[in-house]
Amino acid sequence: MAGTGSYFNSSASANSLTSWSFAFRAAMAQVRTTIPVQVVAIHGGGLAPVGRVDVQPLIQQTDSAGNVMALPVLYGLPYLRWQGGASAVILDAAINDIGLICFADRDVSAIIASGKQSAPGSNRRFSLADGFYMGATLNAQPTQYLWFDSDNGIKLISPNPIQAIANNGASNPPTVTMNSSGIVLSFGGHSITINSSGIAIIGPVTGDNTATFSKEGTFNGGHTVSAHVHPGVTSGSSNTAEPTG
Repeated sequence: MAGTGSYFNSSASANSLTSWSFAFRAAMAQVRTTIPVQVVAIHGGGLAPVGRVDVQPLIQQTDSAGNVMALPVLYGLPYLRWQGGASAVILDAAINDIGLICFADRDVSAIIASGKQSAPGSNRRFSLADGFYMGATLNAQPTQYLWFDSDNGIKLISPNPIQAIANNGASNPPTVTMNSSGIVLSFGGHSITINSSGIAIIGPVTGDNTATFSKEGTFNGGHTVSAHVHPGVTSGSSNTAEPTG
């Protein structure tokens, strides 16, 4: 080894070294690892077993003359879903998302088609055709999100309706249990507070059915139900008139 720091034999001819280096670089250029892409179309999603995306690679290629060329759109790549057994977090890709794809080192087309252990479909290696979309990055600030904030707890933020459904459609659905020192439901300027002291309601209360209480209650400054009286009423056998308003 020469003392210049080169790892090549100094006796090798310049032409041989150049040829070997060119061949090595050409081979390495065919090895795909991970590249940024932008989603241009979505197929499936939701409860579909496999969601797929068409993506446009954002990195461009240059030829030996320095000309810039765009890579082609990659069609029908499966995308990542966080799932274990029958439980999953469904967060589908969206058009214009920027994310990453990684590439298998063998042809995985047979595995994608069957979902089972399979031999490579061809001899291709690290091909653009064998990519998996791994998820978004380099995107705008979200407006709907589940945030695990280490300082302030868990936040669920949405500008749209939020639904919590337990065993949808069951004749005897399970209960939804929330354990907390206190729960406050606020909406439309009204609120319901549930804690160890009881239930406090701010705002008018209306109902279209009966209300049943097993113990005494107080109304209007502390009058209990059993001790509540109407002044100026003479006792007798008749009932009071129906309310007029």
